[in-house]
Amino acid sequence: MISPSPTAPAAVRVVVLDPVDRGALERLSAAHDVQLAYGTPQEDVADRVRDAQIVIVRSGVKLTAEVIEAAPGLRGIVRAGAGTDNIDLGAARRAGVTVCNVPGGSANAVAELALGLCLAAARNIALADRQIRRDEWRKHALAGVELAGKNLGVVGFGHIGSRIAGIGKALGMSVLVSVGRPDEERRAELAADGYRMAGLPELLGTADFLCLAVPLNDRTRHLIGADELRAMRPTAFLVNVSRGGVVDEEALHTALSEGVISGAGVDVHAAEGLRSPLADLDNVVLTPHIGAMSADAQRRIGERVTDAVEAMLSGTPVMNRMC
Repeated sequence: MISPSPTAPAAVRVVVLDPVDRGALERLSAAHDVQLAYGTPQEDVADRVRDAQIVIVRSGVKLTAEVIEAAPGLRGIVRAGAGTDNIDLGAARRAGVTVCNVPGGSANAVAELALGLCLAAARNIALADRQIRRDEWRKHALAGVELAGKNLGVVGFGHIGSRIAGIGKALGMSVLVSVGRPDEERRAELAADGYRMAGLPELLGTADFLCLAVPLNDRTRHLIGADELRAMRPTAFLVNVSRGGVVDEEALHTALSEGVISGAGVDVHAAEGLRSPLADLDNVVLTPHIGAMSADAQRRIGERVTDAVEAMLSGTPVMNRMC
């Protein structure tokens, strides 16, 4: 727990279930009773938030209907990041609880990691690191490919996807994007920025690097499965910085094992906190959902979380309100 300032008595109880920027916590604690509950087991979350008026969460904890209903005084939920797939929005709506996210703060950090994963997979950087630590020098077996001049396919063109496209373009890649509004006006807008709009089937068949930057929902769950992987080039690389459920991990394991695609970079996982089913493969680079974990992004997210909490409590319209 962070004690509130003695000159500003606690107005409401704010329960923080996942780590957020220390500066944001200090600002909130100046006026509110901030309770830190990092690492609370899922089965104990309902008890932990029972007296909360505001709950702050990242992706590590699920706010189910049971959890929301257990907190009769709950006024707002702030997701310190982009997605809301770990929050039961229907239950929140029924309970009159405002839910908002802060999607823009980590976009650049996630996009940079996506291109970092492209580079790491294409140049066998992680594998080379593991080998040299074992005193194995296999220089000629680690030949990779360059990104410049290759086709970058971006699925999802929001805050993160548009930034991935921009960085890819700066590296000399030809950028093709799949968007949610594939009309002629959107096509012209993208063309003006130097991108080409394409549907997923075309991206699968032409992308040398396919980056996924979409939310997880019923439409995108297992968006990339066995059929989609077989439609990709055998020299292609898949990078997922969206949500683990967007890719069928069993199908991806098969595709990587059998040479259906050349490699992958994966920051998000279907069952986070557990051993990845892809961990036995050398042609995949794995990171533990660190896309937003830059000091710069965390500071920006913290500022937006604080603003969202104060807006909820003051009755000011909340940006990125989900319900």
